[in-house]
Amino acid sequence: MFRSPLVGGRWKAGAVAGRRAEAVYLAGAIPVRLVTNGAGVALALAAATRLDSVAIGGVLIAVLNAPSVVAAPVIGALTDAVGSPKRFMLGASVVLAAALVTAAFVGAVPLPLVILGLLAGGCVVPVFIGGLSAWVDEAMPGDHARGFAVDALSYNLAGIAGPAVVAGMSALLTATGALLALAAVMVAGGLLLQVLPIAGRGGAADPRSLARGVARATRHLVTHGPLARVVLAGAVVQLGAGMMPVVAVLVAVHRGLAESAGGLLLTAFSIGGVTGALLVAVPAITRRVAAVRPRLMMAVSFTATGVLTLLAAVSPSFALTAVALALSGLPDATGVAAMLRLRQEESPADVRAQVFVVAAGTRAVTAAIGAAVAGAVAGLDPSLLLGLVAVPWLTAAPILLARFRRPRADAAEAPTPAG
Repeated sequence: MFRSPLVGGRWKAGAVAGRRAEAVYLAGAIPVRLVTNGAGVALALAAATRLDSVAIGGVLIAVLNAPSVVAAPVIGALTDAVGSPKRFMLGASVVLAAALVTAAFVGAVPLPLVILGLLAGGCVVPVFIGGLSAWVDEAMPGDHARGFAVDALSYNLAGIAGPAVVAGMSALLTATGALLALAAVMVAGGLLLQVLPIAGRGGAADPRSLARGVARATRHLVTHGPLARVVLAGAVVQLGAGMMPVVAVLVAVHRGLAESAGGLLLTAFSIGGVTGALLVAVPAITRRVAAVRPRLMMAVSFTATGVLTLLAAVSPSFALTAVALALSGLPDATGVAAMLRLRQEESPADVRAQVFVVAAGTRAVTAAIGAAVAGAVAGLDPSLLLGLVAVPWLTAAPILLARFRRPRADAAEAPTPAG
């Protein structure tokens, strides 16, 4: 088939521009998400070394994480409303960096002041763990499905690298040095995000307008069935993800190994997730994934993760369990990419950031619940517990695919969002 040089040149130029946009997005998204994923490790080590208290380390981690859930609706509304979302992201990165610098000198800095700083830092975490995803279409225009595959890749890479990188920095630089380095990385990431081609959506940031925006987004989340099911399914699977760290340690001990071997199981699952995210970002695979309805892709992917986790539960050896968990991580990344795409498709532009931020907050809450549940039933057989880890992933398909009636305004199979 003949393709004119002009058409071919334009196609190549478009492909190059697309790859450049993806590289710019990853360059900004990975650092800020690496910090949010790894800060807890450095805070725990700082409290242990500077205050000789592991308990206070737990308090500092909780103080950093808790506000993100409570502040999510307001932060989402601000992200939707501000005239310059890039400057808002930069300001948020500076706030979190300042909190980490203060925490780096805990002991020399009074503990109440450190807690106050971390509370402020925790309030802006949703800007990067949900809010940034709401701008994927603008940051990487063109290939809708591929953009969210790249976004999912940034989550997976930061999730596996964050704790490991911070642990390494703490060993080389001390916990104080690691927190200072994280603060620098946070600001650098915020500066890199300034290169993204995104602009404000024309909202108003006064208190009354923000309140109306929060109410409108909440109503859409609750009453728009297709979106509500996506958010619910995405939250439910995090029950299993939250249980996994506790159960992995129990499985390792049950198989006659040290507690630290549980980390190998977690690493296997994480490596599977990163590999899956890398594969789904390959253009040829992205095109095939995009041809499947995202709701079906999300359901099938999470079901596959559940089935393979069940296989890990009944595997006769530790090595086979690790292999099965690595395989179970592969489809999870595809499911997350489809979930992000569905959030975007089912959300009007004027409340999109709120939808992403609140949905991310619900996933954080259910992961914490999963960890608490695993601790409460830790006396059960570890293989049974690993089987229970699979159940939330298996419930995603019924939630997503059960018949439901769309609102009249959304009668089309895949509605086109405003903006």
